[in-house]
Amino acid sequence: MALQESTSLLLSDELRSLARRLDNAGHGEKGALMQAFEQYSGWSRQRIYRELKNIGWTNERKRRSDAGTTRQDEGVLTELAATLRCGFRKNGKATMETPNARSLLASNGRQFNVSNSSINRLLRKQQFNLASQRQASPHVNLRSLHPNHVHMVDPSLCLLFYTPDGKQHMIRDDEAYKNKPEFLERVGELKCWRYVLVDHYSNTVIVRYYQSKGETQTNLYDFLLYCWNQIAGRPFHGMPKLLVWDKGSANTASAIKNALKALQIEAYEHQAGNPRAKGAVEEANNRVEKLFESRLLYEPVPSIDALNNAVDAWCNAYNADRIPEYDARLRRRGMPQPLARFEIWQRIRVEQLRILPELDVCRYLLSAEPKPRKVRPNLSITFAHPIAKRSLEYDLRALDGVYPKLEVMVSPLVMDGSHQVFVQVADYKGDVTEHLVEPVPFDEMGMRLDSPVWGEKFDRMPDTPVEQAGKTADRAAYPGLSDEDISKAKSKRTAPFGGLDAHSHLGDVYLPEYMNRPGTELDVPHRARVEIKPLSHIQACRALVGKLGRSLSAEENAWIRETFPEGVPEEELSNLALGLAQPRESQRPGLAVVK
Repeated sequence: MALQESTSLLLSDELRSLARRLDNAGHGEKGALMQAFEQYSGWSRQRIYRELKNIGWTNERKRRSDAGTTRQDEGVLTELAATLRCGFRKNGKATMETPNARSLLASNGRQFNVSNSSINRLLRKQQFNLASQRQASPHVNLRSLHPNHVHMVDPSLCLLFYTPDGKQHMIRDDEAYKNKPEFLERVGELKCWRYVLVDHYSNTVIVRYYQSKGETQTNLYDFLLYCWNQIAGRPFHGMPKLLVWDKGSANTASAIKNALKALQIEAYEHQAGNPRAKGAVEEANNRVEKLFESRLLYEPVPSIDALNNAVDAWCNAYNADRIPEYDARLRRRGMPQPLARFEIWQRIRVEQLRILPELDVCRYLLSAEPKPRKVRPNLSITFAHPIAKRSLEYDLRALDGVYPKLEVMVSPLVMDGSHQVFVQVADYKGDVTEHLVEPVPFDEMGMRLDSPVWGEKFDRMPDTPVEQAGKTADRAAYPGLSDEDISKAKSKRTAPFGGLDAHSHLGDVYLPEYMNRPGTELDVPHRARVEIKPLSHIQACRALVGKLGRSLSAEENAWIRETFPEGVPEEELSNLALGLAQPRESQRPGLAVVK
């Protein structure tokens, strides 16, 4: 040890001596000094510079005036970085490298003024290189407020399946991987799917297995009901406020979304390709595979039912921290001490524990899509609610855009024994507004409790959109008048708009001069003659009295009967009236018909 210390001190002295000689060396002398010390110490030149730096010596070489600049165009460099990025796969493999990208861009008119190594150095400096692009994006940790606030669910295909003869088979990696998908196709409907749910606050894990060819919304919904229902021996139950899942086809199906909506559970689909958004359930899948499924090699089970019984026992032991010689408590940075998952979940308060309705009602919701209903004249609808198990009436008077015979879409809400429904109203643009509506209360005689009582008050229906549009038009036709005055004006047939030139202007319309068009006279043989029956003497006298404004004398009456013994032709009435209207003194003796 003493020999090593003396040798180290000797080299330190020699390094300090070399540093002084380098500082005093002239132009071209430093290389010879470095070469001599290499032979003396047996070190490489890089190590000598490193050791000199450790004792505080620096090469005070003058910095170039163009240091930090480059001849390479920044725009072309950015395009090259984009070309490299386009060839970067999600699995981390780079299919495009700098020489190939440079050749591609140069063939398309881009100019490069530096070497490939200089390009790579510039890419590293500006964080354009592939190593920088491979780094994960920064993320924000989200928190939940209490147990059952947020649940996360994720299905995964297991590496085991069961044949009809009750044998368990483990799939080896060399049997099924991305280049040999035909093996999984042969397994078909024997595939075993693992469904995992995690409570984000307590990190409680619930697992169940299903035998199916693929993910289905029926299996997913059955698993959720299993997790949220009360199971003997398991404290965890109740529905969350928010359910986080991926964008799988089973999840995004409208049926399961409608069911969750009726249970007042908000579904959140995390961004595709972002597994950290539900990292808790991803980690839970990994723990189930390592801590439970690894045990099946040593103690196989004969069926899916037996597998579910086994995983139920494991989940209860894991969440309660009762697995022998294994610490399953939850640890988080910032927690004072680790705790069992069930112990954390037991902190849930009464108002936070939302009990699942009856399973029959919940299963009905999966097949119950919104149903159309027509608004009745009293602005109400009827709907058979699954909780009430009978048809109830719902008043829509307070909803905007509702009028008689309008078709609305209705779906039930089944939380807390409520008989409420969701009513979707679409406007003329097709935009849909959703409302939560209570059922109408009735007394024992079937009369609405919110109806006005005779002799106390009278209410009228609010104006529907049709009535509102009509009143707007009436106010435009009778400006400045109230609705009551408008009604009176319409009763009196007062001219709208204060009177308009509706037809008198047609007399001043310019008409073009039209040519007379020659026609062909219709030759009708054996034309029918219409004979008009003459008026009787009494009918003729009555008509003449009306024209003359006086009664006829006996002489005039006798003369008419004598002159027209068969009756008076209707066309002779005007001539008779003209003759009888002359003064009596100017009349000639013996009246005659004026022709």
